[in-house]
Amino acid sequence: MIEWQDSLSVGVLEIDIQHKLLFERFNSFLQACQSEAEHDKVHRLFWFLEAYAVTHFTEEEKLMQASGFPDLPIHRKQHLEFAAEVARVKEQLRSEGPTAPLVNGLTTFISDWLVRHISQMDRAIGRHLQRSAT
Repeated sequence: MIEWQDSLSVGVLEIDIQHKLLFERFNSFLQACQSEAEHDKVHRLFWFLEAYAVTHFTEEEKLMQASGFPDLPIHRKQHLEFAAEVARVKEQLRSEGPTAPLVNGLTTFISDWLVRHISQMDRAIGRHLQRSAT
């Protein structure tokens, strides 16, 4: 499980809410894996997590574009790299099922990536938007 911490807040309510939902969606997926839920349920939760992440990235990028955020290309590149890794894992999940090594690796990847990305990249968006508002 990964826990949302207030220290991860970027200071933009819309983004913070979406980040919290990403954590919740991932935790729902993990709970299904740990409870040995039917593979179909695990797959549905993972697909939903993937779709929600893409929606969040799209919304975040629209916000960056509208505000003239200078690091949008770098930020978008990180989003694309995350999506590519998730697509790779989705194929592995489809072929192997939610094996312990796959779920453990995915947990490490997503928790590390989310915390690092939010702490570094998304906080920069928050600072930019706060400066733009003044």
